[in-house]
Amino acid sequence: MVRTRSPQWLLAATSIAYLLIGIEIIIMISPFALYFYAVYGPILNFLASFQLTRWTTEFFLPHMVFLDNSLILFISYLQVFLVIGLVLFLSAAIPLYWGRFTKKGVVQFSFYSKIRHPQYLFLAISGFGLMLYWPRFIIVFMYITMLFVYYFLARNEEWRMQIEQPALYESYMAQTPMFLPGEPGGAAYRLFFGWITPRWVGLLTVYFVTLAGAMLLAMGIRMYTISHIHPVYQEGLALVSVFPRPPEEIRDLYRKARIVKEVDALVAIQKGANLVYVMPGDFFLNALVTDEDRRFSDDMLERFPEIIEWHQHKFNGGLGRFFKIFYNFVSSLGSVHTNYDVERLIFVRVTDAQNRLVPSQEVFEMGLQRTPVLLIDLDATTHEVMAVLWTSEKHKWGKMPMPTF
Repeated sequence: MVRTRSPQWLLAATSIAYLLIGIEIIIMISPFALYFYAVYGPILNFLASFQLTRWTTEFFLPHMVFLDNSLILFISYLQVFLVIGLVLFLSAAIPLYWGRFTKKGVVQFSFYSKIRHPQYLFLAISGFGLMLYWPRFIIVFMYITMLFVYYFLARNEEWRMQIEQPALYESYMAQTPMFLPGEPGGAAYRLFFGWITPRWVGLLTVYFVTLAGAMLLAMGIRMYTISHIHPVYQEGLALVSVFPRPPEEIRDLYRKARIVKEVDALVAIQKGANLVYVMPGDFFLNALVTDEDRRFSDDMLERFPEIIEWHQHKFNGGLGRFFKIFYNFVSSLGSVHTNYDVERLIFVRVTDAQNRLVPSQEVFEMGLQRTPVLLIDLDATTHEVMAVLWTSEKHKWGKMPMPTF
């Protein structure tokens, strides 16, 4: 019994942690965000409160800024594995439970005729897509950990099956690979780590080597992403458009906003802001930057007439109204061009651990504190100033770490 409990406990603990982090992408845009972040928020804030762990809450792929870059787009398309993996996992559950229901013993048909543990393989595929969809470094850590938990749990199940049906299952193991045809993982382990004894030390070594490699790769992707954002620098500010735009357009918008006297306090040395996001007034990720309301264009309201009601009564009607909006959005993809009436500039103060303003060329470095301070709305056609607002210095979810690019 001792051998069966440990992997089950390990699976439960890591599954709960991974689930909490993973469903953030769903819960944060639902009416239950307030309650979810009451539990999960303190974890993120705790990690972000220490310089040593703050980087774990950062993102390594763009989530708010849309880049016209083929490599980034290719990596983004791999997010589809989130859905593919879940569909395959559910498909693999059918023969498994059918075999148990009919008491056929060792299930050796469907996916199980090719590999011994398809359910864990498909969960790993889905988790990979999730990691790319909501790409915090902490999720990289949890994903790699979950892969090894799946391995240990699979070994535990095989140990139990060998006790229950020794001859049949041992024959099945000899003819069927564990996760992938050809057992590339086992071959790589024997080649590079097979000399390490005892075996648990070798597996622990593989875990740390894999984790370090994954983190380094994520760091490299982050550096590549930031190198392709190309901010426009003006008066000590880094001007960043969430959609690709010619630099002169961005400069022109800033010049129009520069007539506002409140900007003087922000461009002064040792004060205010060093980063400006340029976005449509109804940009759907506005809440990641500031808590102020979006300005919905006529085009947006025509496409999603229920959006005003949902924003006015966020905690009424459950998820039904939200998913109606999502359905309308998906059904209009590729067929309706988005027009907007308002250009929005959000001035952000980016500071280091000593609360000092960092140079504008360093605003996307890791471990920094980002605070929205001023919002200026311009008419998208005339570029006349429509509104000037000192912000609450929070985004929609308080001060929890959110995507910055």
